[in-house]
Amino acid sequence: PQDAGALQEALLALRGQPVELDASGVTQIATPCVQVLIAAARTWREDATGLRLADPSPEFLATLGHLAVDPAALQAGEG
Repeated sequence: PQDAGALQEALLALRGQPVELDASGVTQIATPCVQVLIAAARTWREDATGLRLADPSPEFLATLGHLAVDPAALQAGEG
């Protein structure tokens, strides 16, 4: 999904299931999408379910760095 609303809907549809997010093809990500991912990781932790960020691209990691977000904040459990 390219916007935060679509990303949130897609993640909510997967709630309760272990999820692996392939971030290898991400060339840019908006702050609202990062916020959705942080909230999703919090939800998955509360649900004791795995959420894993796989192969984040350099662009994805650079954006997280600019926002002072640790990639670990986007993960929960063992995925």
